[in-house]
Amino acid sequence: MRKEEVQLQKFHHSVDIQIRFNDLDINGHVNNGVYHSYFDLGRMHFFNDVLREKTRTTLIAQVNTTYVKPLLIDDKICIKTKVIRWGNSSFDVLQAIFKQSSDFEELANYNITTFVYHSNEKPAPVPEEWKTRVAEFEK
Repeated sequence: MRKEEVQLQKFHHSVDIQIRFNDLDINGHVNNGVYHSYFDLGRMHFFNDVLREKTRTTLIAQVNTTYVKPLLIDDKICIKTKVIRWGNSSFDVLQAIFKQSSDFEELANYNITTFVYHSNEKPAPVPEEWKTRVAEFEK
């Protein structure tokens, strides 16, 4: 997915993130690896708020991250999350980190993560209840 497509997405779930001094690299930018902890935090809130459960039954199969703009210590940011594809035993989650100002939001980074739902260590169908909860949340 290209950044222009991400910017056109309608996100219903958002979490503010505070950038901490320890998140920075020697150049004063948020370290590339730290972005993934931000994504994890956003997904945790999404799963708790929307699916209303902890997702001990999912595994990450693939992560594709695109870095658009660096983040700095004084940036105000939020992470937005949505499910963009449902498969039989997998689903894709799009997350985007936006710099916030009083006038607009600017895309800084995004990723698509493919999750596999499992039962007894084997892929299993994603619960229909999850699909229903996400659809209701995004109305």
